[in-house]
Amino acid sequence: MNETTLSVLNNHGITEWFGRNVFYKVISVAIFFAFGIGIMGIIGNILTIAVYIKLGFSETIHMSYVALAACDLCTIITIMWCSMCNSPLFDMFLSRFGIATDMVVFVNFTGAWPHHIFSKTAALITAWISLERCLCVVFPIKVKLIITRSVTKLVLLIIFIIGCGPVVFAYTGRKSEWRFDPVQNQTRFFMFENGVKDFSLLNRFAIIIYGAVYPVSSWVSVTVCTTFLIIKLRQGAILRKRNTNNPSMEVIHRDQVQERRIPSRTRRVTKTVVIVAIIFIACSFPVALNLFYSSFEREYSLNGSFRYLVMINTSFTYLLSEINSSVNIIVFTMMGTRFRSALFELLCRK
Repeated sequence: MNETTLSVLNNHGITEWFGRNVFYKVISVAIFFAFGIGIMGIIGNILTIAVYIKLGFSETIHMSYVALAACDLCTIITIMWCSMCNSPLFDMFLSRFGIATDMVVFVNFTGAWPHHIFSKTAALITAWISLERCLCVVFPIKVKLIITRSVTKLVLLIIFIIGCGPVVFAYTGRKSEWRFDPVQNQTRFFMFENGVKDFSLLNRFAIIIYGAVYPVSSWVSVTVCTTFLIIKLRQGAILRKRNTNNPSMEVIHRDQVQERRIPSRTRRVTKTVVIVAIIFIACSFPVALNLFYSSFEREYSLNGSFRYLVMINTSFTYLLSEINSSVNIIVFTMMGTRFRSALFELLCRK
């Protein structure tokens, strides 16, 4: 073995040691924040579902909010599970029950892929909510005929099927079994990939779908719709201000026509959707960028040269995803008078 090979091995060993130590320090902090934010997020999403069920589904957007809260709730639970699995104490806990496996495979199998299902489904629902608001602004009179309860149920059902369906490709070729370990002199549980080429292609297809197609498409859709809604809200504000400063009959008439296009209640709901969408854009962009890069750079993966960098960045993006899934109740409480009244009534009753 020549000096160049020894130097490469030594550098790889140093990088591996440094990455592992940094990762365990980062993950210990991430676990603390994940559980703190997660507990509040779980309570918040359960209350959100209860409040909108109490308010009823006479408004179709309430159905979308409930579906979004349900996905956010599952997203938070899967993030908390992934954080717990990354703890060294959890590895020791599994070993006591004869479960020994590569924790990366275990976390992917039980936590990471379920997280992708619910987080990407929540992103698609957010895109639908933004599109629904755009239609309400463009067609304020006909929108109730376009977006009915039946249409909303159908759209949400399709979103759940699209969001959950491709995970079948992710789990194709993954196996788990009990084996006898002669070193430990006991039967132990193992999870692994069989390495068949056809299965690997299916797994990569799932990675591209959840890592590139869904994040980018939902992010672009929400961004475009949010930009349109902000422009319409600003135009309405300018017209109302002009009406105040120049109260001539002609201007008043023109402004009243414009005001009828966006009723006050629609403006309030639109502002709520805009805030939710902005939070989604801010929190999901690093997530989409991380997953998009991992979809096309083989070394930037859990089995590549940047293994620990991937895990550190993923922990950071998981926290952002958890924040995005936890703060909607704050927005609903601040912006919705009916939601706020129903929430206080529900809490006081409890």
